[in-house]
Amino acid sequence: MAEEDTLSEEKEAFELAYEAESENRKVALENLRFARMGEQWPEKIKKERELEGRPILTINKMPSFIRQVVNDSRMNRPQIKVKGVDDKSDPATAQVLEGLIRNIESVSKADVAYDTAVDNACSLGWGYIRLAIEYEYDDSFDKGLRIKRVANPFSVYGDPFSTEADSSDWNQAHVVEYLEEDEFERKYKGADKVDWDAKYGQIEQPWRQDEEIMVCEAWRREVVQKTIVQLSDGHVLGEKEYLAAKDLFDAMGITV
Repeated sequence: MAEEDTLSEEKEAFELAYEAESENRKVALENLRFARMGEQWPEKIKKERELEGRPILTINKMPSFIRQVVNDSRMNRPQIKVKGVDDKSDPATAQVLEGLIRNIESVSKADVAYDTAVDNACSLGWGYIRLAIEYEYDDSFDKGLRIKRVANPFSVYGDPFSTEADSSDWNQAHVVEYLEEDEFERKYKGADKVDWDAKYGQIEQPWRQDEEIMVCEAWRREVVQKTIVQLSDGHVLGEKEYLAAKDLFDAMGITV
């Protein structure tokens, strides 16, 4: 697909998600201001009291309730468990996989990501963590999984057509950040500057915000068809994988 087509498609998908979440984000921002910033007076009443010279007191009890929930989560942190689903599963393998997951969490400082997500969920309604694939070291070709915190949950835009409670049916996602031009040039050295207005049409909000540049990561999940086969020894694998090793299976007397 041509670059212009890809960008146009992603721009359209992001704008759809942006519009679908606008009202929910407005309410979440009000919740955040109420809970964390102590803005608990209706603006109209606040102005009336200011004109009358009357006191405007705010005794914000929300942070203590939020800390209570977050601290409970810290004391009873949910853990990833690996369990076999049938009598053919190997407990030793499950234990090894669970150990690998614990190592990923330890190296990633995942507890910070989990606590941030819970804090955001209590403060405004939702929180996120993200999985990343990074090089193990600067001078290594080996890559590993890392659990990252999402400090700003407003930076994530999900699939507007999602219906599952855990969002497992997302087919698209966007993560955005706004950068000053100097910061953009430092972070993305050598990136070509493109006149978006000339190349892709007039760009308004949310793509442009004052003099800041919005950088947007985009993911898309596509459904594909795959033929699978079940072998005479009970194993199931893809047809392509079977055909690639058919001579070996034939020599072992294994058939479809």
